[in-house]
Amino acid sequence: MEEHKSHKKPEEITEEVVESQDAQEAPTEVHKVRKTRKHVEEKPKAADIAAKVQLAAYRTLSTTERIIQGLSNAYENIFVGHEGIKTNFEKEQGIKYFNKGDYARSLKSFEAYVENGNEEDADVLYMMAMCHVNLEENKEALSYFERAAKLNPHDYDVIIEFAKCLLVLEKYAEAAHLLKKAIEINPEEADTFYHLGTCYEKTEQIEEAKKMYKKAIDLDPRESVYYHALGFVYENAGDHKDAIVCFKKAMDLERKKKS
Repeated sequence: MEEHKSHKKPEEITEEVVESQDAQEAPTEVHKVRKTRKHVEEKPKAADIAAKVQLAAYRTLSTTERIIQGLSNAYENIFVGHEGIKTNFEKEQGIKYFNKGDYARSLKSFEAYVENGNEEDADVLYMMAMCHVNLEENKEALSYFERAAKLNPHDYDVIIEFAKCLLVLEKYAEAAHLLKKAIEINPEEADTFYHLGTCYEKTEQIEEAKKMYKKAIDLDPRESVYYHALGFVYENAGDHKDAIVCFKKAMDLERKKKS
């Protein structure tokens, strides 16, 4: 029965010892400490009350609901609580959606990433432009191409895709300017000459168009599209004989691809 006589907590015993030893020296100070601690115990903080209410509500949830809430809270703690990690997560999510072909969701993730202080990430700006292109929003893509090209003016992919976007929008002079720059960066890429030939053809610079298409064929003689393009230039110029030669060559290449 002896062991049940004392119901005092360790901290209360400590306080009494302090009081008995130092009562004559500083009774006011000890009384003040005890009053403060008692006040805290009797009147819990609002945050503690909120936590208890939240716990009670959590217990009423089904198992599935608890799992969902737990995952949501984990996301908040990991990504929302640490801005740097959250920002990188948004970029990674954007790349993931882009690779899956989900360009709308990719764009949304990239927008959040850029708005978080990453306005000068040229690679992301380029991918945002390509998201718009794949969504057939070429006008919206232009501003992102411009920003990416300004930050990384010697990136061939940025320049060539920017030029192709301008071609779709029928801005042939601007596209030709970029394509010439792309040729300086990479003079061995057949597609660049093909697109430049298209610019010349659309602006009725026929001889220049022929030169560009022929150059594309020299660099990649197995691509039927280049022969088709050159054939149409000959046909429109009234040179039917050369046009037929080009079209036959294109047909032969297409048959080989299918076989």
